[in-house]
Amino acid sequence: MPGNVTQDLSQLAYARGWSEQIAFLADDRAWTYAEVFDGAARAARGYRAAGLRRGDRVLLALPDSVELVRSVLGAWQAGLVAVPVNVQMSGEDLTRAVETVEPALAVIDPDTTGQLELPAFAPAMKVATLVAGEPDPEFAEGGDAPALAVFTSGTTGAPKLCFFLHSNFAAPPGPPGPNGTARTTVGLSVSRMYFLGGLHFSVLTTLATGQTAVLSRTRATPAAAIDLIERHQVTNLFAQPSFLARMLLEPGHAEAFARLREVSSAGEVLSPRLRERLVPILGDRLVNNYGATEIGVISMGRPAAYRAPSAVGPAVPGRPVRIVDADGRPMPAGRQGELHVYADFASRGVARGSLGPDQVTDAWWPTGDLASLDDDGVLHVHGRLDDVEVIGGQNVVPGEVERLLERHPRVLEAAVSSVRRPAGDTSLRAYVVTVPDGEAAGGAQDATLDAELIALARSRLSWYKVPQDVVRLNTLPRNANGKILRRQLRAAGGQFV
Repeated sequence: MPGNVTQDLSQLAYARGWSEQIAFLADDRAWTYAEVFDGAARAARGYRAAGLRRGDRVLLALPDSVELVRSVLGAWQAGLVAVPVNVQMSGEDLTRAVETVEPALAVIDPDTTGQLELPAFAPAMKVATLVAGEPDPEFAEGGDAPALAVFTSGTTGAPKLCFFLHSNFAAPPGPPGPNGTARTTVGLSVSRMYFLGGLHFSVLTTLATGQTAVLSRTRATPAAAIDLIERHQVTNLFAQPSFLARMLLEPGHAEAFARLREVSSAGEVLSPRLRERLVPILGDRLVNNYGATEIGVISMGRPAAYRAPSAVGPAVPGRPVRIVDADGRPMPAGRQGELHVYADFASRGVARGSLGPDQVTDAWWPTGDLASLDDDGVLHVHGRLDDVEVIGGQNVVPGEVERLLERHPRVLEAAVSSVRRPAGDTSLRAYVVTVPDGEAAGGAQDATLDAELIALARSRLSWYKVPQDVVRLNTLPRNANGKILRRQLRAAGGQFV
């Protein structure tokens, strides 16, 4: 049976001679593997001294930092469930997260002290106090014991908690990329560690491969990411497509991208417009990842290898996929339907932490995504089934319209949603973020942009897929991981005007 994740990772580091290597660059200093695992053992002692028992949930209200890494690893060492949360939420949202987690303890730092109304829910401990004692040499049993709970993105409803077991993390995630060795790899993730992808890239991949990870206590802006890449000689970047799009608007982006050996795009769909801009710059150094919080990575590929912008890549080993129709019947190659993944495990989200892990094993998992497989077994993702709008009795997949609008040289990002009009009918509205004037390839004036976009849609799409009007926004509403909150667009309707 797989063991305790922290114990397995620490034994791996010492067996391979990594103890004095740099594991993390954070807060203007370097942290070795030995220092990280020493801090984890001190955290485990602190948890046990606070009276926590195996299986208790620990809410970690900490920014991305070595303190968060130690608190997660220490929780696993002590047999607890680590639940990292977004500390940049409003106080109300953060308190709601605490209510959902139902923790036995909340670990905080000076930045989050005062943001939480904790006494009614759980005692709080400052992270400095947690690691103040001596290291604890004991490791709790791992295996099928719960280790981690993370919130779903909440794009289609209230966020839920997905639990993962020690055994779910037993296999090392593999090297960070085919170019170079882990010992020369420096990784930076702009996806934060309260998301599964960010935690995997920054912590699990780092500790399983011997690489170095850069941690940013504050959320990195595109300009800050470019600075971190240059300052720490980052070789591997993990980011959402919308973040990469904004990096392209920053001075110095060309030099930063030239330095990178691999750029992993994840967390949202890589749009055709962005793909067209990134592939000439990055070539096969660009990797497109597709997955879900509940199940992890499903497919990955290099966009430079495919002509179709909807192509992601083949399914990852050990996770067969199929496309089914509304009755669950398999669809032939090239036909669109719902994507199902055969998973050794998948975590169903729960509304309360006390409900504990709810996992399905060795089953076909419905992703809720509209997809297809081509004759070569390459997965194409076309959008969310629950994003489908009904216009004039016809189903419209927003992604199709959005990808077309993003081909206009003045459009950086686009989203569409249905709007109930004063006459009682329903039609589409497009929301677009435009590139600065200096970036415009076609020189279109703002006065004619709306008409050009509607004309573009009419020339390529059926009538019911054509937006009736266009609203320009500074940014699209997104969650903390970069995914468009389409329900906010639907709910707001004309309020964005």
